[in-house]
Amino acid sequence: MVEEGSIVKRTLDSLKKRLEENGNIIQIQVEEGYLSRVECTFNPPASDEEIKDFEKKTGLILPNDYKEFLKISNGCRLFDDIESGGEIELYSLEQIIEYNEYNDEFEGCYDIAYIYQDNIVINSKYVIEKKKNYLFWKGHIDQFEEAIPLEMNFELWLDRFIISSGTKFWSWSIYTAENYYELS
Repeated sequence: MVEEGSIVKRTLDSLKKRLEENGNIIQIQVEEGYLSRVECTFNPPASDEEIKDFEKKTGLILPNDYKEFLKISNGCRLFDDIESGGEIELYSLEQIIEYNEYNDEFEGCYDIAYIYQDNIVINSKYVIEKKKNYLFWKGHIDQFEEAIPLEMNFELWLDRFIISSGTKFWSWSIYTAENYYELS
């Protein structure tokens, strides 16, 4: 049986090992056969005290697997292209407060990441209700009530996101051979 939160550690350890073995730059293949040389930047870990203070200050509940991520890296940038930069940021606790400051209209939901015009969202009401699939995604200008369930938790999302080399795997199902060229 896999312990909740253990996938986060294994996933990040493996990614960091790949980076260390390659001078902190790895080459990835992304959609349509493009190759990209990328780097990842990890923030220092958050302490248990910082996590507790965040929950107390904001009233937001952090799921256990996400807390494990924060204890390894209090936010990070993933798969930044060496030449053109990137748009993949998993927020620190401070950034969660900053970027969700005006998001009172859908209480209990908060953005935790920005991925190429999308936000990854935790619904803390689901976390309180012990629902395992508490993660959602929405366009960065959409409202929380427009968020779409990802049917997974943070550590499964992170694992799949790393495996897919930073691509928005959650949108893959909308592409078919009939509509790919019109939608992409």
